[in-house]
Amino acid sequence: MDNIIKIVNKKIRQIVISLTVVGILLLILSFLTVWTTFMAKLVMGMVILLLAYAFLSTAYRLWKIQQDIKDVWQIKDTKIK
Repeated sequence: MDNIIKIVNKKIRQIVISLTVVGILLLILSFLTVWTTFMAKLVMGMVILLLAYAFLSTAYRLWKIQQDIKDVWQIKDTKIK
């Protein structure tokens, strides 16, 4: 049981770090948008990429937590028909 708690805490810590980094980068990019229209277009593209990265990495880490929980408790997948 302690093992699963350590695994979940580690994964949650990774999610928090990832979202914090993305938030800081978005904050920096928001300051860059005030200069030129070209920079605004570039920043909007980067914002979309950062959000996509945040969602995909969070989804992967949550899936990994689910797999770790299944491994600890040896839960088998049951398909709903």
